[in-house]
Amino acid sequence: MTHSNTIIQNLFISPPPCNHKSCLISSFRGLRNGIYYGGKVRLVHAIVMTLLFKKGTIMHRIKHILQLTYEHAKNLGLYVFLYKSLVCILNRIRQKQSKFHNFISGFICGSYIFGEKTSINQQIVLYLLSRVLYGGAQSLSKKGYLPQWKFYRILATICWGIVMFLFEDDSSTLQSSLTSSMEFLYKESDKKIYYWTQLLPFNVNHRKWSKFFGLRQIF
Repeated sequence: MTHSNTIIQNLFISPPPCNHKSCLISSFRGLRNGIYYGGKVRLVHAIVMTLLFKKGTIMHRIKHILQLTYEHAKNLGLYVFLYKSLVCILNRIRQKQSKFHNFISGFICGSYIFGEKTSINQQIVLYLLSRVLYGGAQSLSKKGYLPQWKFYRILATICWGIVMFLFEDDSSTLQSSLTSSMEFLYKESDKKIYYWTQLLPFNVNHRKWSKFFGLRQIF
């Protein structure tokens, strides 16, 4: 039997060496789960962030929320589908499971789906990066390649020191949503106060509420 015939037999005839009975059904269920999970997570996050920091009309805000939710759900769903499909193909070709199949599939699908620099993709990749670094350090420590240090405290110390330096030095280097949050936390409180409503952590119409309470400009 030639090498090409062996590959064809492994792909279409031999039973798959996977943890499921049907690779196709498993991949489509992964697509479903990715869309559902991505949409659920992003919808809540987008609503909160849009209400807090986004300016514009109600329709503009709703459109922004739906766009972010759609992109997150679509990208995560497609990634899961393509990743699981490629893992199954590699398992079938080699007729065995391997962690390298997972790495190769994640490498290729990650580049294809999340390689474009958008706000959603940036947030997802940076979310993963922090956990990869921490998880990798923990794994190396457990295997004896790194000393048993308190990695979480070290990680927290380094992260907070660097992020505050970058924010003050050049905030444009940080992700936009992070910059907006830090502007609200650290810079908004530096502004001079003219009205009592500025003591509140959210925007209100000072003229309307001052008239309601019978108050005037107090600062």
